[in-house]
Amino acid sequence: MKANEKPAMTIGKKIKIGVLSILGFLVLMFIILVYHIANARPVENATIQVSRIDFDKPFDSMAAVDIRQKLHDIEGVKSDIIIKRNVVVYFHDNKVADSKKVYDELMETGHYKAERFLLPESMANKQVCPVMNEDGISYKFTKFVQRVFN
Repeated sequence: MKANEKPAMTIGKKIKIGVLSILGFLVLMFIILVYHIANARPVENATIQVSRIDFDKPFDSMAAVDIRQKLHDIEGVKSDIIIKRNVVVYFHDNKVADSKKVYDELMETGHYKAERFLLPESMANKQVCPVMNEDGISYKFTKFVQRVFN
């Protein structure tokens, strides 16, 4: 070997550098994930609920406007109100008003023949979020990190 030549990097050193680089990258990604979970804000519209009222006959355009206005006047009902034929679907904040309260107030303002749509018991107890399984590792990890940092 000449005096100004450097020794060639051995295969073992290359593997060690590669493994340490991958490990460092994974640790960095894990730290970023924990930081993201710890600083995530709660969902602002987490208390918004969708409810439905079924009327006995379809609405004409004037009756639809009247129902929409009466629902807007009820505290807790959001601006999204969908009226199709004889069905009214509306969004409301369930901390302010539940679907029974909205239904009762609407029936007091006008004498309608309608009934509140209620889910069957078999569907009412089902989990509604298909993404988060409460028994899954990602849900448990997220809850753990949030408890640690909040």
